[in-house]
This record gives sequence, C-alpha cells and structure tokens, in this order.
Amino acid sequence: MRSILKKLNQSVELGAEEYQQLMDYVNHLMLNSQESYAVFYEQYAFQLYRDYYTIIPRFQHGWDDLINYLLEHPQALHLFEIDPLPLQEFPPTLHPYLKYTFKQPVDSQVLHKLLESLSQAVANINVLPGPRQGEIVYKYEDDNNRKEIGLKSHFERLARYSFITRLQTYRYLTRNKAANDKFEYIDGDHLGGIFTNKEKSIYYFIFLSENDPVKAQNACRVLNIAFGK
Repeated sequence: MRSILKKLNQSVELGAEEYQQLMDYVNHLMLNSQESYAVFYEQYAFQLYRDYYTIIPRFQHGWDDLINYLLEHPQALHLFEIDPLPLQEFPPTLHPYLKYTFKQPVDSQVLHKLLESLSQAVANINVLPGPRQGEIVYKYEDDNNRKEIGLKSHFERLARYSFITRLQTYRYLTRNKAANDKFEYIDGDHLGGIFTNKEKSIYYFIFLSENDPVKAQNACRVLNIAFGK
C-alpha cells in the first residue's frame, strides 16, 4: 500500500488493479479504524474525486443512510425544524454525521435545502418501491466491474437504497460523453442512470423492487436529489 500512497502523493496515475487495492484499503480503514480513516479522508478525499471520480464518505454512515432512514420514517423530517437538533431521536449510527454537519453552517444549510427538496419532490414520501428481498445484484458488461474507475464505488453507494434490486451496465461511450451524471424514469420497474469518469460515460439500468410507474418516478426523484442532480 505504501507504493500506491506514494503514487497518490506524487499525483502519478494508478492502474486499475492498484485503484481497486486502494478502495479495499479504504473500506478496511472505514470499518476497522475510524481515526486512521479520518486522516486518510482529510488527505486524499478531494484528490480521489478530482482524479478518479470517486467519492468516499466522511463517515461510514452519512447522507445516503439519513435519506434511507427518512424514507422509512418520514415523520422524522420535522425534527430538522428543532434547534438544537434532537440527536437522541435518530439512530446512533447517524450521530457522528449529524453532529459534524450541524457544526458546519454551510453544510447545515445545504442539508436543510436538500431535505426540503426531498419533502416537496415526494409529496407522499411513503409512495416508493418496498425494500428488496436479499442482496442487490450487480451485472457488468463484459464483467468489467474492476476496469472502470469509480463505477464500483458509485454502484455501492446506490446499493444503500433498499428499493434497488439490480444494477446493470449496458453501454460505454468514450466519445460524446454525457455532460452530467443523472437518473431518468424508463418504466414502472426500472430507471436509467449515467455515470461519467474521466474516460467515458457508462449507461446502466436500475431495477426496482416493484413494478409501479408512480413509485418508480418517486424513486427517480429521490435519487436525483440524493445525488445532487
């Protein structure tokens, strides 16, 4: 790992195998050493996003977990109108993220705006596909889950949303790349997504746990808000 970190420090591009080794190392730190992970985050998070289109979270449980909690407990949305925020009303796993966010005025304002958008976008926040049964399924064209920089971490973030059952890539474009990542409604049981790294745009399907046009459109709105699209 020292040689890989040395390359990062020297801004030398990592190969696909080195990148995956780094991601495995990041996951190990996150799960086993929060202090070491915090040091790594401060030193490398921006660089990973800038050079590898990879977002690593500041906390093991953060924004996506909060969204999922609110989708399951919409009555908790009103808690964000209380000052100070009653942390005891939220799961302990979310406390580090919420404590940090509400100490940062800018982050706190952004969180409030996103939650307001979420509430408005899904008038009845419960009208979403139900949670999947079992583990999520990943399907990659040509089995290239380790070849496309940033794609695996992007899919793993999407997997936090329990109404998603399968993620399946189907097209890669090196020319005429998409200007932005986004999610689009396709049908009652699946959505379309686009992920772009520095080399290409990767198109994929997002299969849902139910076949319902209204619920699928709501799921699409939630993902676009959660991913800041």
